[in-house]
Amino acid sequence: MTTIDENPVDKKSPNKTTNIPDKDADFSIIAKYVSDSWHNKPQITLVYILQTEFALLVGRYGSVLGARLSTGGDRPEFTNKLDNLDVDIDKGISAIKVYLSFKYGRKDAPSYYAKFAIVKKNKKYILPKDRNIRMESFDRILAAIVEQEFEDFDYGTDFWTNIKNNYDTDLGKAMNIDGSVSSKVGDKNVLKKEIRRVLNSLIKVIKGNYPETYKAELRSWGFQKEKY
Repeated sequence: MTTIDENPVDKKSPNKTTNIPDKDADFSIIAKYVSDSWHNKPQITLVYILQTEFALLVGRYGSVLGARLSTGGDRPEFTNKLDNLDVDIDKGISAIKVYLSFKYGRKDAPSYYAKFAIVKKNKKYILPKDRNIRMESFDRILAAIVEQEFEDFDYGTDFWTNIKNNYDTDLGKAMNIDGSVSSKVGDKNVLKKEIRRVLNSLIKVIKGNYPETYKAELRSWGFQKEKY
């Protein structure tokens, strides 16, 4: 039985190279080189875009790409901070379960876990791993700490207040970075699509204008596919 691909995509040979690289850094370099080459050969024209307009697109792409890389470079710092906080949080939850066990006995302690936002998952009682849920759980934990009179314990009010403040700050910054990166990726992809269309048009025009020597001409414009 023949099947139909409902979401067809361009299927390229894994070993086939193209005149236009896909990696962002390589793409930016080629686009800039082609823009400069076009500036030096004004006899080559496209009806729908001027060389000067293309140069602006290429410049914007380079700026957005640089900003995206710079912004994304800050993310690992906050990821690491949140990872460390998660370790401390898990230690704190384990301590709370011990406190409740001493106060109510091992059998009855679990009935108080929900007050501390502790849930049962895979036969274990834990604080949910989702960081947004964790951030929303700290007020409940702090209220339960007071209710159960654990304020002065090692994993009492001071510990959870510090966790809450740091988690709110670091998760907020991480989310802001993610949002900024997402926005820049969207801008970058739109620009990349526009630039790629122009590059493909130029390749076709060059081939049409230099039917015997287009391979050498393409190389002189920067389309050197063996480099990527």
